Amino acid sequence: MGGRSGPCLIVQGFRGSGWAVTAIVTTTDTGSSSGVIRDQFDLPAPGDIRSVLATAADPSSDLKPLADLFEFRFRPAQDSTLRNMALGNLILTAFAGALGDFERAVAAVAQLLNCWAVVLPLPSSPATLCARLADGSVVRGEFNVRATGKPPIAEVFLEPAEVRVAEAALQAIHEADLIALGPGGLYCSVLPGLLPGPIRRAIEAARAKTAYICNTTTQPGQTDGFDTVAHVREMLRYLGGGHLDYVLLNTQVPSEEMLAAYRRDEVHYMPVTPEEIRQVKALGSIPVVGNFVEEGWQGKRTLHKLDTIRHDPHKVATALKALVREPEARPARG
Repeated sequence: MGGRSGPCLIVQGFRGSGWAVTAIVTTTDTGSSSGVIRDQFDLPAPGDIRSVLATAADPSSDLKPLADLFEFRFRPAQDSTLRNMALGNLILTAFAGALGDFERAVAAVAQLLNCWAVVLPLPSSPATLCARLADGSVVRGEFNVRATGKPPIAEVFLEPAEVRVAEAALQAIHEADLIALGPGGLYCSVLPGLLPGPIRRAIEAARAKTAYICNTTTQPGQTDGFDTVAHVREMLRYLGGGHLDYVLLNTQVPSEEMLAAYRRDEVHYMPVTPEEIRQVKALGSIPVVGNFVEEGWQGKRTLHKLDTIRHDPHKVATALKALVREPEARPARG
């Protein structure tokens, strides 16, 4: 569960493993071409779910060119709403128009691309991510929630508060052996998926173990000055009565070259100390520490959002598989 980076990480790591994976993807983005689609067609943001669909694609040979073009972005000679528009966003919008429903559009595209993982939008109706800041003011729209230079975020919420949640998402949570949350932007990618009441209640009632893949860095405008414990505290706050059995904590120190490259963007690596591990335990979660930084780093990526030090999908998948096989982390609930 989460925005693009989290579900894509899991889909990449579990590809070919034989495990059944459902990606529940946040649809509250407002930036770039997703914002254009939202404004002009009154749909949930397609951007993050488009990327997950492309990552999960396993198309037939005749449809592989389409899958390869799904992330293609238009570069018109003159400024227009097509600037930086992803082709996949237009395809999802066309299916939503033809089928009359965004959730059905995602399912149709997943079938077209022969996605090996189930991909579901959350919410499946348009919703605006909002934040109440430390000074009491309110900002609306994901782009503004993650903007830099504003007071710290006190809480995030959705407008409208009541949104559509796919029944398939609730069923997937009910049937899961493990619910993986994150990584990704804490306030703009991960926590928005926990805001709908039906999702929180489903997680609280689930038999599944839960694991939060904690970020490796802070993110400007969202978690400036945070450590790993602050991330976990926020996750627990928004889970409400839900449980958080495990927290994956990266203890691999990146190279100085990597640290310096991100530091210039005010993206700071969060070293995990023994005291933080103790505090995570005190919060009721089991720390899973390890070397989770991605292999083969070749420099910062040019993205529409700020790049960060990423997890390695296969390292994370190995750790998550081991958690499923472990004895129950907590007493079984009736």
